[in-house]
Amino acid sequence: MTELVICDVKEKVCTFTLNRPDKLNALNAESFRQIAAQLDHIDMSDIRCVLLKGAGRSFCAGHDLDDLASGAEAGLIERLEAGVIERLATLPVPFVAAVQGHCYTGGLELVLAADIIIASADAKFADTHAKWDLVPVWGLTQRLQRRVGRAKAMEMMFTSRTYSGEEALAMGLANICVPADELESETKRLCRDILANSRRSNCAMKKLMADTDNLPLAAGLAWELYHSEGHGPEMQAHIEAARGQSRRR
Repeated sequence: MTELVICDVKEKVCTFTLNRPDKLNALNAESFRQIAAQLDHIDMSDIRCVLLKGAGRSFCAGHDLDDLASGAEAGLIERLEAGVIERLATLPVPFVAAVQGHCYTGGLELVLAADIIIASADAKFADTHAKWDLVPVWGLTQRLQRRVGRAKAMEMMFTSRTYSGEEALAMGLANICVPADELESETKRLCRDILANSRRSNCAMKKLMADTDNLPLAAGLAWELYHSEGHGPEMQAHIEAARGQSRRR
């Protein structure tokens, strides 16, 4: 079977690579089945960061139109796909997406599951559901407005306009935008920065943010106060190491 999504674990980073470069990594039902199977077999306890990227010149051109036209996406299949995106969105560890070239519609819905999006300047973000007489089922209407704000989300959805990596950065869709030839190196640097910090802290902070999503400020502050995991077992060692470095200077 062709690997439509390649999963590779190296140095505590789990990398998913969309692998249909001849189709600009368009998503079909089998793509989601493979991601689901890979997630089932990963030992996440040893992973500190998850990276999602696309092979070739594009991240993802969207939902495979041939798959849509065949009727393969009805009912249970749609729920499977939405469920896989939700599994990615709720990963316990930091989740990074690197975007080059096209990131359209279904690809945009997929990338919105990430905690941090790094884009190349030549990236092209767009939602084209309305262009094809489609309505999202993978979470776009919910995640996009939480990422860029309600007004900008409606602009993107109602017009089907295309936005560059720099425009995505300006609106808050992307966290980082870099020249195309620096995307790979900057993505590696970002993942190294995450790996340099406490896995326990990163996971706990991500969970606190998820648990308090949309709570009023006072309720969120109270939740953090009483549910924070606080000091970890490695804290004292880090403090002593920092003191040692300071004394040597």
